[in-house]
Amino acid sequence: MARHKTSDIMLPAAWRIPWDRQLDQHMARVIKAMAQINFASNMHHNLFMFTTREGLLHRNRMLSSSTTQELQSTQPIAVRQQPRAARACGFGDRDRRVIDPPPIVQLRIDGPGLSEEERRAYLRYPNYVMNCSIWDESGTRDASYMPDEYNHQRRLMGSLVGTPFVGDDDQNQEGCFFCFSDLSCRTPGAFRLKFTLIMIDPARASILRHFPTLTEIKTDIFQVYSAKEFPGMVASSSLAKKLKEQGCIISIKKGNERARPRGADGRSDDEDD
Repeated sequence: MARHKTSDIMLPAAWRIPWDRQLDQHMARVIKAMAQINFASNMHHNLFMFTTREGLLHRNRMLSSSTTQELQSTQPIAVRQQPRAARACGFGDRDRRVIDPPPIVQLRIDGPGLSEEERRAYLRYPNYVMNCSIWDESGTRDASYMPDEYNHQRRLMGSLVGTPFVGDDDQNQEGCFFCFSDLSCRTPGAFRLKFTLIMIDPARASILRHFPTLTEIKTDIFQVYSAKEFPGMVASSSLAKKLKEQGCIISIKKGNERARPRGADGRSDDEDD
C-alpha cells in the first residue's frame, strides 16, 4: 500500500511528526475512509492533522513539552465576557440562580505559519471541549470540593462542559466561542472560574483515557452573594445578543429590576427575553 505523502498538505510546525511503521497502516486506513465518505476539504485537512497528532499520542502516550508549548502559542483562549456576581443557591436545586453575566470564552487561531484555510479549519473543528471549574480568589486552590458534611456535593453546579460555537462577534469578526450560561455556585465568597480546552478524537475515545490539555485560563475574581445581598443581574452584553441572534444557546437578560423606576413591568430581572 502506498504511503501518503505529508508534503501534499502543508502542516503547521507543531503538527509535523515523523512517520514510522506503527502509524503507516493506521493512517492509510483513516485517509481511505475519509476519502470514501467525501469529507469537505478543510475538514479532511484538519482531521488528517489531528490524526497525525493522535499518532504521536499512540506512540509516546503524551505530547512532548515543546509540542504542547507550540500548540498553546497558536491556540490561545481569552475570556471575552467576565463573570461579575452570583446569588448563592445553597444545597438544593429548587432556587438555583446562574452566575452573571454568563462567561464567554473565545478560542483564537493565530500563527505566522497558518494559512487562512488552515485557520478556518482549526476554528471549525467540532470536537473541541472546554471544561469549567471553580477556584479560590487567588487562583491557586481548586474550590470545587465542599466541607466534610457536604462532601457529596460540589460547589459549582450546572453545565460545566462547553462545546464550540462559530459565529461573528459584536464587531462582526468571526470567532469560536464557548458560552457558559448555566453555572451556579452553592456558597457565598470570592472565586475565579478556570476554563480548560481539550481537543478530542472520537475515534480514539474508547482507547485513550485522557486527551492533552491545549491551554487554560482563569477569569477575574467574581463575588457570590447571599440572597439578601445579591445586587441583581446586569443587562446582556452586545456580544451575548449577537451570538444569540446567530443561534448560540445563551440566555438574554433585560437587566437589574431593582434599578427600574416604580411602576415598571414586574418581570424578573433574570427572565429570558
